Amino acid sequence: MKQDRTQRFIGYVMVATASILFGVYGNLSRLLFDHGISPLTLVEFRMLIGAVCLFVVLLIWRRSLIKLPSGNWGWTIAFGLSLAMQTYTYFLAISRLPLAIALVIIFSATAWMALGETIWRKRPPSRSLILSVILTFGGVILLTGIGQGSLNRLDGLGLLSALLALLSYIAYMLSGQRVGRTLPALTSTSYGTLVASLFWFVVQPPWSVPATTWQPQHFLLILLVGIIGMALPFSLVLAALRRIDATRVSIVNTLELVTASVIAYFWLGQHLTIWQIVGCTLVPIGVIILQYEQQSSAGD
Repeated sequence: MKQDRTQRFIGYVMVATASILFGVYGNLSRLLFDHGISPLTLVEFRMLIGAVCLFVVLLIWRRSLIKLPSGNWGWTIAFGLSLAMQTYTYFLAISRLPLAIALVIIFSATAWMALGETIWRKRPPSRSLILSVILTFGGVILLTGIGQGSLNRLDGLGLLSALLALLSYIAYMLSGQRVGRTLPALTSTSYGTLVASLFWFVVQPPWSVPATTWQPQHFLLILLVGIIGMALPFSLVLAALRRIDATRVSIVNTLELVTASVIAYFWLGQHLTIWQIVGCTLVPIGVIILQYEQQSSAGD
């Protein structure tokens, strides 16, 4: 029993560390955008560095998982393309919006997916789902100022990018669930990242990468984004899933929003109004309520 508690504690620490790394990575990305690095350039290098690191992990520790069965290529490619679009639209969003606002909009995907599944299956929504959707929708309204002519003075293209990032995140989650039926998480993530990297290097070949990318200070930050924003946190989450269940992992992952917002406040000077802070709080509360309900339903 004591050993089980220790393993769960290690799992929580792993997810918390991954969430902090994701929060740092978002701020590093925005810093690069402010220095003239395009979202397209950053996404292709992030995917490439992440793929290389994950395949190194496979080669060293889990070589048995490196083989991809031929019947899985279709869904793996779909998974990789959805990952490519999700990351790119996320980068577009945070290049034009405060980091916290873009993240909260994307975090709301859990509630919309649960609502969509309920409608698809034609079953009445539970009280937890209704409360979660109300909190999530209310939080997004407070954050973005939907219904106000000024939209809280937020960039329109940034809001559109955040919406596209939300939709592509849902596609990424759905395709990931499908791939996960037949492939281990580390295998699907490694190949999905490789597909995303190849896709973006076709869109922007290496010889078309802007010259400023190769400046030492820029390339070092890009390398950090690939390592601490892809390889390390993904590996930590995958390792944590062997110690705690996916629901608890999802709940602890909401720490990313807090971490990213706090760092952005002190490092990038991204201040939010009191109502936007309330909105930032409502969305993760709605997600946590929904995750607890899903865990209770699974245990019944």
